[in-house]
Amino acid sequence: MSTREGIITYADISQRTEEGRAGSVTSAQTVAVLSMLMLSVIVLSVLIFSNQSLRLDEAQSLWQTSRDPIAMFRIIAQDVHVPLYHIMLHYWQQFIGNSVAAARMMSMVFFILLIPAVYITGKRAYSSSVGLFAAVLVAASPFLNWYGNEIRMYSLFALMTVLNQYFFIRIFMDRPSVRLASEKTADVKGHIWLGYILTSVIGMFTHYFFAFNVIAQIIFFVAYRRHFPKPAMKAFLMIALLGVILFVPWLYYVYHLGAAANTQPALSEPTSIDIFNTFSQFLFGFQNDQTNTILLSLWPLVVLLIFLSLRRNQKIEPQTAYLFVSLVMPILLALMISEAWKPIYLTRYLILSLPSLYLLISWVLSTYPERLAFFLRTALVSIMIVTMAVEAVSAATPVKEDYRDASYYLESRAKPTDVIVLSAPFTIYPFEYYYRGAASVETLPLWDQYAAGPIPRFSPAELKSDAAKIEDSHQTLWLLLSYDQGYEKQVKAYFDTHFQKTDEAHFSSGIDLYAYRLRYDNTSLKAALKSISGPQPSGQKGTLG
Repeated sequence: MSTREGIITYADISQRTEEGRAGSVTSAQTVAVLSMLMLSVIVLSVLIFSNQSLRLDEAQSLWQTSRDPIAMFRIIAQDVHVPLYHIMLHYWQQFIGNSVAAARMMSMVFFILLIPAVYITGKRAYSSSVGLFAAVLVAASPFLNWYGNEIRMYSLFALMTVLNQYFFIRIFMDRPSVRLASEKTADVKGHIWLGYILTSVIGMFTHYFFAFNVIAQIIFFVAYRRHFPKPAMKAFLMIALLGVILFVPWLYYVYHLGAAANTQPALSEPTSIDIFNTFSQFLFGFQNDQTNTILLSLWPLVVLLIFLSLRRNQKIEPQTAYLFVSLVMPILLALMISEAWKPIYLTRYLILSLPSLYLLISWVLSTYPERLAFFLRTALVSIMIVTMAVEAVSAATPVKEDYRDASYYLESRAKPTDVIVLSAPFTIYPFEYYYRGAASVETLPLWDQYAAGPIPRFSPAELKSDAAKIEDSHQTLWLLLSYDQGYEKQVKAYFDTHFQKTDEAHFSSGIDLYAYRLRYDNTSLKAALKSISGPQPSGQKGTLG
């Protein structure tokens, strides 16, 4: 048990109690386990996850960060994110490279750092053994392995949230024990406050949902004010003022540009099923409907195990209460805003809740008898590893977006006289990253991605005229449907009822390809030859007629 100037802190008491209950873990063992976990994540990334097809969000990240910084800021402000990750990715690509694998590597670095970050948070809140098993859950997580290898900000978001929570926990756990301290006042050290300030600022500019982490901390501070050092209120108010000063210019810039562009997928209003799916995905990743049904049926058993743990530990310690608030509050806030304003509920946006879940699970299992705890830990990690394998190799994984195979399929079949039509329009980003074929590419609704302004909204009244513009001078139309925005069935029904379907192919979940014969004459062949040969001299006639 450590002491500081003769003062025993609340964290010292808590950690000594938990270590005595769960058994000690030596420093050498800890370093060895953490190193193995980090190495396993790297191996999985290189061999499996980094080789996945580019997905829509990733393609947008690459497209956005390929611009100069000013244009990049404007595009991001019109999207739904804040700029820090894109700035980092922009310069990362300049030094490391702009391939998919190189860009995914930056996210993997943040994911690797998340493992020791969760460990030190768990160690400070409970014990080394609790932190270590939470780190095991991070490394074995199908959800984190997926987003830890995606060209998006989610692994950075999770890392900044955990580090911010670590410093916040230290603020109230490093206080002197009321019963055991001397009369001297031991303030929280300055580097703890500095760490909290830096992670708060970085977190704000990583994802808008970081505000939910701050709100959870405010709620906890109000409820557990007596556990914080006396100067904490003033310090938190100064930090809040600093955050406002730094963040308001960005909000003004977003407001100045006007409403966000219509480039993000439409979200449906969340239901209670979405909450269960969120926790299922946090633990077992993205599975098909049959597997999800089985996993969801196990929740009564999980609730029973938690209830038994609480009965064994009727007194809830402050750090446990805080982790519970930080787990639940972002989910509740996302639900409330989705109900009152517009749908914003996405499990990946709620990744800030995931580390708290793993830490709480690790703590709950540490309260059980040793044999039962070992069995439950082994069973949980084994199931997570199996579901991660299924997630990685199954073509039915819901979040897989195999635009690579779809583009290669079209390269081998679509002719120069054909046209490829993509719907929804923003799926042109991942498709064009791979496609090098001769057929022209259009979108429905029609959209010029290089022109200023949002994507045109779909209009059933304009579907016929838009389709007529695309049909002209083409022999076969290849319709690639993905990311249904509510009008996919209308688009497909139009072509089904007006043209002969000649081919179809299905790739990953939700990416479907259909071919339609537009005409049987040689008009499109004339147009193709004319486009290849270029304009003819005045008075010269073509050889076909």
